[in-house]
Amino acid sequence: MSSTLAAATSRGSAASSQPGRGAARAPRPTLRVVSVPAPDRARTLFVGLCLLLLGGGLLALLLLNTAMANGSFRLHDLQATSDQLTDRQEALRQDIAVQAAPERLAARAKALGMVPSDSAAFLQLSDGKVLGVAQAATVPPTPTVSAQPTTKKSSMPKTSANAQKGQKSANAQKAPNAQKSPKQQPSVRPTR
Repeated sequence: MSSTLAAATSRGSAASSQPGRGAARAPRPTLRVVSVPAPDRARTLFVGLCLLLLGGGLLALLLLNTAMANGSFRLHDLQATSDQLTDRQEALRQDIAVQAAPERLAARAKALGMVPSDSAAFLQLSDGKVLGVAQAATVPPTPTVSAQPTTKKSSMPKTSANAQKGQKSANAQKAPNAQKSPKQQPSVRPTR
């Protein structure tokens, strides 16, 4: 190899000494093996830190978005529950209003055996005075309905048993007609 190297260098010197053949070539650089440069640790650390911050920010944004969506669903559920409770409260208020109506209270009082009083006493709350005199209420007599007309005993002579049977059958015939008559009567409508 050294002979080829010497021949190449002699040719190069000979070519440069000959005029008219062109300019002389520059000597060829010698090649050598270079080691891999050490990585720049500061730059790698900066890129890693930026990626870590970006990933952390995206994760925080995802968690925030999830929490807001969860809060929105909870708010919707609570509003629906509130609407249901409001409807139930309104229904209960209407039921109380129906139960507190005067005609309903009177019917319930009558069912419990209470009767209206003829006299009333009032308490004056400011000074505690009792105005009026209350008296015990009396039960009004219950009306009774009799199927036979009341007649004087002295005006009617006593008849035999057959006559009494005939009178009972006549009363029995009148009773179905009496039941039909209210159905046939026209109803009275109030005028405005």
